[in-house]
Amino acid sequence: MALKLQSANIPLLPGIYIFSAKSKVLYVGKATNLRSRLNSYLKEVGLPEGSRTSFKLSSLLKEARSLAWEILNSETEALIREAELIKKHRPKYNVLMRDDKQYFYVGFSKEKFSKIFVTHQPTGVGADFIGPFTEGGSLRSVLKTLRRIFPYCTCRKPHPRPCLNARIGKCLGFCCSTEYQRETMSLRAVSEDFGEVYQKNIKAIKKILSGKNKSLVLDLKKEMQKLSKAQKYEEAGKVRNQIFALKKIFEHRGVIQRDLPTENAKAIRSLEIILKTSSINRIEAYDIANIHGKFAYGSMAVLENGKLAKNEYRLFKIRTVTGSNDTAMIKEVLSRRFKHPEWTPPQVIIIDGGKAQFNAVLHETRSISETRRSPTSFEGGLPAGEAGLSAKKLNGFRDIKILALTKNEKHVGDHIFINGASTPLVLSSLPRQLTNLILHLDSEAHRFAISHYRKLHRKELIRYPQ
Repeated sequence: MALKLQSANIPLLPGIYIFSAKSKVLYVGKATNLRSRLNSYLKEVGLPEGSRTSFKLSSLLKEARSLAWEILNSETEALIREAELIKKHRPKYNVLMRDDKQYFYVGFSKEKFSKIFVTHQPTGVGADFIGPFTEGGSLRSVLKTLRRIFPYCTCRKPHPRPCLNARIGKCLGFCCSTEYQRETMSLRAVSEDFGEVYQKNIKAIKKILSGKNKSLVLDLKKEMQKLSKAQKYEEAGKVRNQIFALKKIFEHRGVIQRDLPTENAKAIRSLEIILKTSSINRIEAYDIANIHGKFAYGSMAVLENGKLAKNEYRLFKIRTVTGSNDTAMIKEVLSRRFKHPEWTPPQVIIIDGGKAQFNAVLHETRSISETRRSPTSFEGGLPAGEAGLSAKKLNGFRDIKILALTKNEKHVGDHIFINGASTPLVLSSLPRQLTNLILHLDSEAHRFAISHYRKLHRKELIRYPQ
């Protein structure tokens, strides 16, 4: 076995991977997390040939001489890229490793209002097919997402009334039956306006599944500009929404595995430029978890030297605040955190909240920098021998930068308040890596707080059942 890999060199991102022997492609696979997926192969490499999972896998690892991967922006892109390479190279082990299962294809019926379906048999004169795809579940998930952006009909038979999907916007509805078309609009409008929109949706999905999403976005932008110039603002808005939705599909949507050092390094450099500072080595993120003021806890998540430092995470039980008052709670948490100058000071603090929370934390950082008291004068004091070191660390609190992440009605981050800025910045206007980092750290703090809160809540329910 000439193939050698080191897990640390494999990225924690979505993508495809290719096993090859010389210039011949042996196997193409996809993964939402390349390192996690390829680690399963690494484990097999270390096993004796007779004890590996399957003969086919053993043969692949024995024959392979190189492994390459391609990082992609999402699982959807990985699915499409995998299909493209399988179709191009017809790798030997992609057939063998299917365990006699057939591939999946997406069919587009040649009707006026084309139907889209998934099949194992890409045959017949009544449809066009795109594929092959290796995973039916992932493929159907992608189609389900695309249908929200580009609605199409899935009705097997015509019916006189609009289907449920038409009522919730997943189907344009007019293709269900001639009777319904007559009730809703003239036949001329159906044939010209609706038919054109429907065919555009089908063509868009074909382009996406063929890996031509970038050209599709360019086409949509041109169409949006054309509609806007014609003062058809409602139609232009719909096209704009399609563009935004497509970008969400093909970019990092879930902030998954955002602790990759190289990505975080780019994010931190961007943050240093925005905050007009340098040498950001430690970022602390805070969140509050409670239910109407009960079981209230604050959490601190830490990013240190570009990596999550989970051994540095801390929980703070809220002691001085009664009722549901997140601003007072975050102020208490920061006040108590600053009483620990023996902990490494952060250069940046991220909090979940708006202007009120931002001002509360800003007040605490200014207060700590203005007092400049000896660390031993803090409530509780410090162990003997730590005063000198802590005095140096105390100075680090003076220049802390504060970021407050505000969220919209769907509880999705949309703006940030920062030191020195009179108005909040739009989160989406920041570099992608920085946006992902801020959202990931906020999510980490929330996860850490809510996991502990839920444990306490469950214990309370067990003690005092409703």
